Amino acid sequence: MPPMSLLPVGQTDVDRTLLARLTWRDWRPTLVAAGLSAAGVAILIVAFDSVSAFERPVVLASLTTSILWIAAALVGACGTIAALMLATVSLLDRLETRRLPPRVLVHLRLTVLGALSTIALAVGALLVTTFPVAGGVDVQPPVWQIDAVFFALLALTALMVGTFSVVLTSLYATVTDVLGSLPEAWVEDILEEDTEQEAALHRRARHR
Repeated sequence: MPPMSLLPVGQTDVDRTLLARLTWRDWRPTLVAAGLSAAGVAILIVAFDSVSAFERPVVLASLTTSILWIAAALVGACGTIAALMLATVSLLDRLETRRLPPRVLVHLRLTVLGALSTIALAVGALLVTTFPVAGGVDVQPPVWQIDAVFFALLALTALMVGTFSVVLTSLYATVTDVLGSLPEAWVEDILEEDTEQEAALHRRARHR
């Protein structure tokens, strides 16, 4: 099953028609997310490439603490973003949908899928941190277990960076398209109110 068949927009033929109408410009946010993901993976490789097998238990203890904070923050952020995107769907009938480009449906879907994927990866990272890796007088985990947890956390961190990059770039694209399709009456009312407020302030200043 292709990835884009998840959360389909309408029937299968409608979903395929939607994807066929997209151009490379519509995928620019996703390409930016790919670049950010590659940069994040490169930073992780450079940062942890010099860690030897003897230093991994010490580095792993610090990495575990960082993962706990990062995973908790991503779960909260992605949960909020997914809820806001689902709320946006309920507001589409109030927007001028004729001015909305087809890509807004794809980026809306990517935002939700990316948020859910990030939450799943974060929960997986939290589960991996529960494995005993600290050494002591009575506890000495095997080397293979330390290595497995070490590389698993690095892999999950890289994947979380990638999926969260998709969430941020797709969210930006969605918000941009939604704001660009606000009803003209709303914009005119806001501008008129702003003009009236400025005129009232000028009148008050003159009376003083």
